[in-house]
Amino acid sequence: MISVIMTTYNAERTIRKALEGLTSVLSELGDDYEIVVTDNESSDNTVEVLNEFGARVKVMKCTRGLGRHVAASMSRGDYLLFYDADAYANRELLYNFLSTVIKRGVGFSLAYSGVYIASRRCYSLTGGFPDLNFGEDYPFWARAFTFCKSLYYPIRVACNAPRLYAVRGYRRERRYTKGLLHFIFRQFKNEVHRLRGWALSPSEVAQVVRGGDPLMIGGLFLLGPLSSLIGDRVSRGFSNVELVYLQELRNMDKIEDVSPEGKYVVQDIYFVRDWRSIFEEFLRRLRPYGPEVIEHAYGRIIYTQPDIVSCPP
Repeated sequence: MISVIMTTYNAERTIRKALEGLTSVLSELGDDYEIVVTDNESSDNTVEVLNEFGARVKVMKCTRGLGRHVAASMSRGDYLLFYDADAYANRELLYNFLSTVIKRGVGFSLAYSGVYIASRRCYSLTGGFPDLNFGEDYPFWARAFTFCKSLYYPIRVACNAPRLYAVRGYRRERRYTKGLLHFIFRQFKNEVHRLRGWALSPSEVAQVVRGGDPLMIGGLFLLGPLSSLIGDRVSRGFSNVELVYLQELRNMDKIEDVSPEGKYVVQDIYFVRDWRSIFEEFLRRLRPYGPEVIEHAYGRIIYTQPDIVSCPP
């Protein structure tokens, strides 16, 4: 059985389309599945829509990390599929991803855009998610790659509901807030959580400052230069972000197994300590697919057409 693990909050606008695409793929796979959700006290009809899909829902106030951990603890499946409430599946690519992973029998597999699946044993080995609202996935990914036989595919098998990549999800965050000041405070708090999850080294903290994002810099002031000490660091030698990149390179599998035409290939590289060599290695491996590169304040994005901000059909 595959357990779909989700967290939701006021996701009425996106959750139906997300689940329609996902359940269509799961039905085609032919395996039994369940949908297990932690809802952060939604005030719209999110829970009612979830009930239409037969989901088991626990309503509680929580961060994304705690919510995922609670839902995973409630689940019964052999595999746990972590999926966002605003993720729209490219049905062909998502089917290829899931069928390949299950057939290969690995403990953990990650695709770009944050769709990932872990065996129950692998999830137990990682200890689950930290109680963070942002950045909670990096400690989990780092541990899963380290402790479990893994595969990585830099392929957008699903994309989030249309929003500009450049705003980094700020528009989505507005639904959690009441007024401008509350929104700004929440964003600073989220950046503190993100930096704790990333567990940056001092040189990487300096890169954040040079990037000039006022919210991330504000998060640094609140957290101080101790992100590698206060953060949920998996390895002494690497920040969680750098460790994940290195593990992605080590565990990258054949692109054609998921995307036969090499479409929707995406890989972002933040300015971690050794980012240049990491970027060059990703670019070398992805060059057969005709990639383009975007430079931005925090690093580089390698991608193939269709455009990275276009939702798959």
